[in-house]
Amino acid sequence: MTAPAAAPTPPPPRKRSWVKRTLIGLIGGVVAAAALLGVAEHETAQPDFCGSCHIMEPYHESWAADLHGGKLDIACVDCHYAPGERTTIKAKLRGLSQVASYVSGRYGATRPRAHVSNDSCMTAKCHGDLTFMEKDIQVGTVHFKHANHLQVDPELLKKVESDLAEMKSALQEAVGDELTAALESAAREAGPFKDRIARMVKLASGAPTEIELSDLEKLSELSHRGVRLTQLAEIQCTNCHSYGARLTMDGHPAPAHHFSVAATTCYTCHFNNEGFNVGTNSCLMCHTQLPQGEILVHEELTAREGEQLKTPELTKRTVRMNHAAILERNVDCISCHADVASDDAQVTRRDCERCHDQEKFFEGWQEPFTVDLAAKYHAEHVPQQRAKCQDCHSEIQHALIRDDDGEDPAFLASVMANCAQCHPNHHQEQLELLLGRGATGVVHGDANLMFGARTNCLGCHSATLVDDHGGDVVKATESGCVACHGDQHSDKFEQWKLGLELIQGDAVDAFDSAQAALDGSETLPDEVRLKVEALLKDARTDLQLVQRGNGVHNVTYAIEVLDSVTERAQQAKSMLEEAQREAEEADAANPDAAADGDDAATPADPVEDAATGQDADGGGGN
Repeated sequence: MTAPAAAPTPPPPRKRSWVKRTLIGLIGGVVAAAALLGVAEHETAQPDFCGSCHIMEPYHESWAADLHGGKLDIACVDCHYAPGERTTIKAKLRGLSQVASYVSGRYGATRPRAHVSNDSCMTAKCHGDLTFMEKDIQVGTVHFKHANHLQVDPELLKKVESDLAEMKSALQEAVGDELTAALESAAREAGPFKDRIARMVKLASGAPTEIELSDLEKLSELSHRGVRLTQLAEIQCTNCHSYGARLTMDGHPAPAHHFSVAATTCYTCHFNNEGFNVGTNSCLMCHTQLPQGEILVHEELTAREGEQLKTPELTKRTVRMNHAAILERNVDCISCHADVASDDAQVTRRDCERCHDQEKFFEGWQEPFTVDLAAKYHAEHVPQQRAKCQDCHSEIQHALIRDDDGEDPAFLASVMANCAQCHPNHHQEQLELLLGRGATGVVHGDANLMFGARTNCLGCHSATLVDDHGGDVVKATESGCVACHGDQHSDKFEQWKLGLELIQGDAVDAFDSAQAALDGSETLPDEVRLKVEALLKDARTDLQLVQRGNGVHNVTYAIEVLDSVTERAQQAKSMLEEAQREAEEADAANPDAAADGDDAATPADPVEDAATGQDADGGGGN
């Protein structure tokens, strides 16, 4: 019997290659993830994806209306990410944070704070060739060039610094270091131009040498101009080109664009801290082309009107003017255009407190604001785009006020509302007296007694009267005193007036007597003359302070000032009398010198008559 055949040996089981499958799966996953991320990267970079978020709808619409989106189809990420930033971990985390904010409902509570780097604008495919810098852009009558605003001219900056140093040197030589430093400090204040110049005029009034108003204005302009030029280096594209600019530079309404120019930004830089038609506010700095059309002054007059005006020739013609003729006659633009700018762009501490609520942010804060402090805050906020211009500065409006019917001319409102247009430093002396200051002979007195109750001008000025010019004025009366203090003060007002009149009369007499003595002193040593002139100059200033400001505004301080005027006038007269006595004593002690002086004045030879060629006694000449 044969043995059964042995069963074939089965092949060994195949070993599972789970490692291989895992690796293949991982590779496939990575490829799929990469593809998914690539698609996501592409899709999320499209402007339509940005617009799919409801809070971004207005921004997407403005992008579509703008040149960048409507015609050039520049994607959001091309601007909102700096070159090379888009693929960084930081950029991805920023995007994820925005998604988280949106999903959590926290996004949209405030407007988005977009950041656009200048580098994004200056890429090769955009504005990297810099051809836009020298391009002349005309809007209305204004010619604009980027190069003038984005490039700091080192030569111009050097000239400004040189002119400022030269002016300071001249002031130091004329009025001394202390007053020059005070004037320079006032010139660097960043408040309204008129207030700044008024403070400088007041400081200069005590100078031993008169300082021209034009020199004070120039010192102020140069002090600000250097800071303004330096700040040009900090300007970002987004300072001028901003979202939602709804007005073009000529004032006509335009659709909201995503990256257009807001004209109010121009006005903030050019008008803030400047006087009318001064410095960067100079009309011809922007309006380089004058309006060509003639302006109607008035139509042909009737014969009767011409006769009344004593100008019958005006009855035969229509009178017109043009800007070129006006400029040739040096007529200031403010004569017709005082209404072209309204409001100001001053920054107050309250403006800063909208963002900064801790005291540490206000270390170094000072009032009045200075250009140095403004330069510091600009450097901290502008280059990093932490704030836009209108986040800190209020808007300045710049446009002519057009009248509908001309019956109530609105263009006069700006002048009529501002007394300082016609009355610079009006009531300044009254204010100085109320505060107990302003005089040179009294260092500082007490303020008006009513200041304790915070009584202002209307507490005493309550009666409306008509002045000599036919205008309504509010006068002070005794009723103001009685209303608060009762009948026991009914005669106090007249007592003050009478007492001040007597003391002021004494001061005037003493001053006039000393001035007359000075004017009559022909042979007076220079040293004495200079001392007397200085005394009387200060005394005159203090006397005018009380005369113009009305001493009733601060009776006790006014009396102190008037007494100091009398005292200095008497001192000056005593110095003159002493100098006169010393001169007489010197003559008496040396009569021969006086006689020699008399002889020297008499010529030894006959005086020849220049007209006849003969001696004065009638004899012939040689």
